[in-house]
Amino acid sequence: MWIVANQLKGVLKFPALPLEVSPEGEADLDALGRDKAEASSELRIALENGYLKTVRKTVNLEESEVQAMIEARISEIKKSLVTEISNLYAQGAKP
Repeated sequence: MWIVANQLKGVLKFPALPLEVSPEGEADLDALGRDKAEASSELRIALENGYLKTVRKTVNLEESEVQAMIEARISEIKKSLVTEISNLYAQGAKP
């Protein structure tokens, strides 16, 4: 998600995209395509000059990258649980 906000009191028009952002309104540039938005010289100039402001820009990850992150986190949690259970047994407590 890449949300930008119009900082002006007028409509911002980007005919090459096509995109219009209402006065003090917001738009999700990912709806146009992140690559297309990042390649737009019109958007770059509007952002550099303060006509548009990025409100939120999240990283786009491939499904395989997300899956790898999830698997790594699950592995960390498993190790933590094993350590906790081992500590409980070492202390003579029952799980």
